[in-house]
Amino acid sequence: MHVPWPPRRVLALAVALVAGVGVLAAAVGWGVGRAAAVGVLLGALGVSTAAVAAVPVRVRGLVAALGAASFGLGWLAHGHALAAGAAVAVAALAQVPPTRHGARTATFLPVLAALGAALPLGSAGPAVTGWVAVGGLVVVALTTLARVAVPAQPVPAAEAGRHAVATALVAGAGTVVTTALGLGHGYWLVVAVAMVLAVSREETSAQATARVVGTVTGVLAAVLAVAVLPTVVALTASALLGVLALAWTAVRETRWMSAASSAAVVLVGSGGLFGSGAGLALERLLLTGAGAALAALVAAGLWRVERSSRADAPA
Repeated sequence: MHVPWPPRRVLALAVALVAGVGVLAAAVGWGVGRAAAVGVLLGALGVSTAAVAAVPVRVRGLVAALGAASFGLGWLAHGHALAAGAAVAVAALAQVPPTRHGARTATFLPVLAALGAALPLGSAGPAVTGWVAVGGLVVVALTTLARVAVPAQPVPAAEAGRHAVATALVAGAGTVVTTALGLGHGYWLVVAVAMVLAVSREETSAQATARVVGTVTGVLAAVLAVAVLPTVVALTASALLGVLALAWTAVRETRWMSAASSAAVVLVGSGGLFGSGAGLALERLLLTGAGAALAALVAAGLWRVERSSRADAPA
């Protein structure tokens, strides 16, 4: 299997960005607490695709703000299955405005909502939500100052809306099920669904299939890793994956970016930095696989509809 390694200069920039976020998270963790550090890391991951895209700074800032709002909405719904599902669905629908400026710029909004609903934050929820905003805005500031601007692909409103609605239905329903069954870390399913159903206008059918396989592989590999790896090792792995995800985003390798970023989110959320690690649970694994499979079927249908509509559009 050929791995398309990014150019060295792209990797160097990704290392610098991830190192900056890592230093901030470490400082916040030391001075405020682990939960705050998790907030910084999740905020940074949530805005990463938007922060490197050639979209207006206001759009990057919007994604950072929506990410924090999605996380906070999820926290408000913690422990309530229908409310948690609704929070994830609302966050998925909120993807539409940023996605119109660039495909995949807001992929992680429903994931952040699912994380907010899943993590046992208690009264620390509002503070952690604030740190999610800080993490996102810091990444936006760093990429803007570094003039990082990967060409973006604007998406028609109808197409962005279809993907957002599909994500809202599948991820929202999955969240209701995992929450109702009391399956912790049910956001794994949302990670897989969000990545599979994200808009990617430049892919062929074969590339889209490879992205689905890569996403599911990344999630499942990370799930296995958090069950056996110490927290420090899991976080180190998440940093390395974050570097690769940013670098692959910069060179528009969406298949590998999906796998790396999905795994990084799982490692941060379930690696034991906040609360206990995830451990293995057959029910969670089966539901994650089922959700990804359903999302893949929906994505295949959307892909056919959109290719047909583009073919029929006047030149």
